[in-house]
Amino acid sequence: MNTSKKTFYTFLYKGALSGVTFVASALVGRYLDPADRVQYQYAGTFSQTGMTFVGGFTNYYGFALPRRPEDTQNIIQMGNLFIFSLSLIVWTAAVVVQLLPWHFLHLPQVVWWALMAMPFNFIFGYGSRILQGINEITWLNRANIAQPFIFLLIIGSLFFAKQNVPETLRLTLTYSGWLLSFAVTVLGTMLAAYRLLRRPNVLKWRFSRIDWRGTLNYGGWSSVAQIVNYLNYRIDFWLVGIFLPARIASLYGIAVAASEVLLNISGSVASVVFTRMTETRGSDAVFITQISTRQTLISSTIAALAMCLVFPWLLPLSFGWRYAGAVAPFFILLPGLIFKAASNIVIQYATNTLGEPKISIWMNGVSVLINAVFCVILLPAIGLLGGASASTISYVLSFVVYVIWFAKVERGQANGLWRIRKSDLVPYQKIVSQVWRKLSRR
Repeated sequence: MNTSKKTFYTFLYKGALSGVTFVASALVGRYLDPADRVQYQYAGTFSQTGMTFVGGFTNYYGFALPRRPEDTQNIIQMGNLFIFSLSLIVWTAAVVVQLLPWHFLHLPQVVWWALMAMPFNFIFGYGSRILQGINEITWLNRANIAQPFIFLLIIGSLFFAKQNVPETLRLTLTYSGWLLSFAVTVLGTMLAAYRLLRRPNVLKWRFSRIDWRGTLNYGGWSSVAQIVNYLNYRIDFWLVGIFLPARIASLYGIAVAASEVLLNISGSVASVVFTRMTETRGSDAVFITQISTRQTLISSTIAALAMCLVFPWLLPLSFGWRYAGAVAPFFILLPGLIFKAASNIVIQYATNTLGEPKISIWMNGVSVLINAVFCVILLPAIGLLGGASASTISYVLSFVVYVIWFAKVERGQANGLWRIRKSDLVPYQKIVSQVWRKLSRR
């Protein structure tokens, strides 16, 4: 399958993923009361934070596979040893602490469920990196959509039976369904990844000195970079929770969940070019980065315009009119996420093409600092709109910083990151023409 077809199908998968995630989020919003919904969302962000940290280490395996295909067996066996040992340690610690008789050591419910979900996230991230590293984008897309789809089926069943379930049990049942959806997805993802590797003994756990060093060095810095990147995504949400009441923070959580549909869709370009950016160097890598960044700006803008037409009525209709206040911050967040999506391509160039995850630490660090400063200034003044404004300002200014950095590193070739050309619009014109011809024949 050629690159344009891969991008198109990945775009469709990402769109489906976003739709499924949105519907599941809407059902959770209607199934739980606002305070419980915030707790559930916090558990998700806590679990994702742990996965983001460990996912940085597993990035090494996605980085090493296309660069050293002859060592695939050693890379995977080291990855198995690292990720499954770590997962068992976290699960054991969470269960043991919860069973201890000393009350002061018992974990809050939100933390315990996050810890139980975290290792599933570790393993899923590892499987995703394998699929990405061997350029199995179709299987990667299937894996990415599996967990939200399974959770949608579970939360849908709970929602339609909610009249028979006491409110005090609903949050626990939601957590349980969330955990089950991860377990099933992880099993399917790892079976697919091992089969597609087409190597003997890939199920074994074995130490490899060179890959252990790679896990610690490249993976360690990548881990810090991913934590800073995730902090970049979530700093506004967490600060909203600090400055504003839970009921208001719940509105912002809806706005964030809805607006990040855009990131899921626009991430299709980054997924498709991952392997090419990792194994390519020099002028070819610069060209791929430039055209991928421009295509991300275009596709994100198109998706954002479509969302502006649909989501103002879809949000209240899906979540209920008590969440209508999420529409205004949603509108403010969208422009910033267009630039954040494009920024992710530039960061991927630094991390994968140059092999320097350290660079992405200061890149995302700049954005976190800008976001936090503007949140502290604007949240007390204008509430939810302040958090959304701070996020958008930080993403736009950060993209400008990244462009300046790219110009310095690649000797003034930064215009190629943002200056749209007629040739960039050709794929979209072809799609519109094909759709128009098909509609005209009917």
